[in-house]
Amino acid sequence: MVNGRSAIITGLLVAAILLGAVSSGEARSALVTFKVTVPDDTPADADVYIAGNIDALGPWDPGKVELGKIGDRLYAISLVLEPGTTLKYKFTRGSWETVEKGPDFEELRDRELVVAGDTTVRIDVANWRDFFSGFERHSIVGDFRLHLDFRSEHLDNRRTIIVWLPPGYDEGEGRRYPVLYMHDGQNLFDAGSSFIGIEWGVDETVTRMIETEQVEPLIVVGVYNTSGRTFEYTPAPDQSRGGGGAELYAKFLIEEVKPFIDSEYRTLPGREHTGVMGSSFGGLASLYLGWKHSDVFSRIGAMSTSYLWGAGWILGMLEGQAPPRRARVWIDMGTGEDQSDRDRDGVTDIIAAHRRARDILMEKGFEIGRDLAYVEDEGAIHNEGAWAARLPKALAFLFPPARKP
Repeated sequence: MVNGRSAIITGLLVAAILLGAVSSGEARSALVTFKVTVPDDTPADADVYIAGNIDALGPWDPGKVELGKIGDRLYAISLVLEPGTTLKYKFTRGSWETVEKGPDFEELRDRELVVAGDTTVRIDVANWRDFFSGFERHSIVGDFRLHLDFRSEHLDNRRTIIVWLPPGYDEGEGRRYPVLYMHDGQNLFDAGSSFIGIEWGVDETVTRMIETEQVEPLIVVGVYNTSGRTFEYTPAPDQSRGGGGAELYAKFLIEEVKPFIDSEYRTLPGREHTGVMGSSFGGLASLYLGWKHSDVFSRIGAMSTSYLWGAGWILGMLEGQAPPRRARVWIDMGTGEDQSDRDRDGVTDIIAAHRRARDILMEKGFEIGRDLAYVEDEGAIHNEGAWAARLPKALAFLFPPARKP
């Protein structure tokens, strides 16, 4: 954290700073200058701001500290900082709705600089959040709420959380609902924000199934992924690809997201009413959450799980740990998915690993049709279209309608 001697130099002074005419006035302070080039479609009269973790920047106030414009699409600011300061920061046009985004409009990790001495940092902003035209709000069926830039202290990043509410939510003010937390939130409701332009159609599917009494009315919370998806969703590191941050992701969901959802919406917060679902790495994360945090989650949906990650680590977890009690588990896999992986235990394809997971669960006392659903989807491949097609049966198994007296 920067102490009281730190300063911000901006506005009309920027040009003088860049010419070396202004110094920090303190021999031990460092002058850090940021030169920021903004995207071509940025309005010529746009104001650009820096938000960060130090007191002088808010902290994290998106519209407090403005950069000076020094050229076409070029902005600058200088900060007088103490050496050793760890500065985390992002650029905005005055609000979190206009925060910078990556080349594909993905969420960015906070930029970071450890101050060592005088320096100039050159940055190219790829996109602004509000310029993304792919997310069409009117394409989502039903009532939904967006929570932009939800910050995680555990993961030290931000992301969007979308909350889909069941039909009649605003009318039945006394009613509370079970909750399904789903990973890869941008792929669930809208093709424009989906990774490959194909959505799961969660909103249409759940609406139809509630109206036809195939599932109990529920709230769906879509947690967007970030550029750290591999790290966050994998419970153990892979020898060649890293990872292993699923426990931090679990703390994020359990200690940050879930308390917020339970306070903002009329949920049934107990484990018996709380589910988690995802595909691929999201399936890996869902199984991990269901086993390691069975006091929170009891309805587990794991589609096309990446069983072979980390030499089959998740299979070892299923085999070596006591299963969650009174849980319902859905696992599925397409027979057309990649079968080229290997692991140290001789599992030569993903279907073999999927069958091994089934066998382990059955050895642990799960029974197919009662508390375990097992699917091999003939010919299905590894994509959103396949997961969307299997979603109705998965939801009907995990959230069956209450029995009528």
